[in-house]
Amino acid sequence: MKKNRAPEWNASGNSGENARRILPRMAREFFALGRTAAKPEAAPAQLHAFRLSAKRFRYTLELFEPMYGPMMAERLEQVRKIQSVLGERQDCVVLDERLRQRAGNTGPLRDVLAKLNAEGRALEEKFRRYWHEAFDPAGAEALWVRYLERRPVESGVPRGAIRKNAGAKPATKRTSRRS
Repeated sequence: MKKNRAPEWNASGNSGENARRILPRMAREFFALGRTAAKPEAAPAQLHAFRLSAKRFRYTLELFEPMYGPMMAERLEQVRKIQSVLGERQDCVVLDERLRQRAGNTGPLRDVLAKLNAEGRALEEKFRRYWHEAFDPAGAEALWVRYLERRPVESGVPRGAIRKNAGAKPATKRTSRRS
């Protein structure tokens, strides 16, 4: 999920074939970047880069959500939570930078900056805990990849659903008139 790299769409394939080809690769990249970001030594810039990558991954998954069914909504919520926590962390970084530019690191501002940095560290820890809980258990990445490799439903119609009278004209409402 490198920045500015659009997934290669195969125009001769249908959307399901493209999803099965693109999404598992994006999931592997998401997991690799997430493992790096979840390391205690990860810098705020690395966390921010992973948040942006998670955002691109989530947006791409959302495009295909109707084809994958209700489990996709749960998976999207997991990615959304990562984004949210890291977004709050980035807000702390930006606020810290702006306060330092305007007022320096003197007097009462020093206490505000210390609290802001403590909040940022707490958010980093919250991210790491959630990452390890939701994405790092043994086999989690493989489950995601297998889920995304399966043949998704085309046009949001569940597999095995039979459309009765597919070629028939739609029924019109009839009213009876009694004389």
